[in-house]
Amino acid sequence: MKTTEARDLIAEWLTARIGEGFEHWVNESPTARAARRYPRPTQCHPAHDPTKAPRVPKALVDTRQVPLGNRASVIFTWKVETDEPPYFIANVPTYWPRRIVAPGWAMVAGRPVIDVLEWDELRRPLRIKTVKLWSHFDPTIHGWRSWADNVEADVDWSSPDQPVLRAVESTAV
Repeated sequence: MKTTEARDLIAEWLTARIGEGFEHWVNESPTARAARRYPRPTQCHPAHDPTKAPRVPKALVDTRQVPLGNRASVIFTWKVETDEPPYFIANVPTYWPRRIVAPGWAMVAGRPVIDVLEWDELRRPLRIKTVKLWSHFDPTIHGWRSWADNVEADVDWSSPDQPVLRAVESTAV
């Protein structure tokens, strides 16, 4: 796999997860249900309409290589009101293209891999740094928004065809 392909996979994942998060919020949130019962009389920007999830344009993914010893991390917050596509920055280790992307580990168990913290004896990722994503409607100021956090997770290879992430932990400072 090439780095551009890895970025595209991460962009597809991010775009889909944001859209799913917005749809989930519309279907499950008491605030969204109340807004549908008592609609506003004026038309508003899609970013500020809590009754329907806005369309999410394809995310842009930028990878920046950080020197060994620096922290691999992600930077992401997106507000629909900007009318710009989501822009996701992954600060990845310098070896990310060779050791993680090239052998096909850019996505594991359906999640982006920002770094591999531990490998098993078969050179499969055993503990990874990945991304946790939140999406919701902020009724106070920003409307629809999404953001990400750095998390670490163990990879369970009990079923080699279907690895599963375990023990997802936030690594935000």
